[in-house]
Amino acid sequence: MAQYRRATLDLSTRLRLTLEMLTPCAVRGWGRATALAAEHQISRTRLYELCACGRAALLAALAPQPPGPRQPVTTVTVDQPYIERAIAILATQRGSVRGIQLGLELLFQAHILLHGDRRGFG
Repeated sequence: MAQYRRATLDLSTRLRLTLEMLTPCAVRGWGRATALAAEHQISRTRLYELCACGRAALLAALAPQPPGPRQPVTTVTVDQPYIERAIAILATQRGSVRGIQLGLELLFQAHILLHGDRRGFG
């Protein structure tokens, strides 16, 4: 889990602040950014940085995508977030064939043929 420098400004608070800052000034009210900054003891500059990051993330997520199915991913990048995700997934799986199969599907986004299953990969 992410460690923030300020525990009082956790992910849910950052999301709420970002959404409020994305609201146009005419709607959220004059001076609201100053009030939010004082309330959460952060600078107005930081609020506008959160707004810019949120706007960029939303634009990237909602931008038009090429039509059709995506090409299957054939590589796995094993970095720190992937290892943390793998630990969380594997810790919740039972030692059954179905549990192993579900864990592999969650980790590799592919159905793995196990023990006479007819569906196969993909």
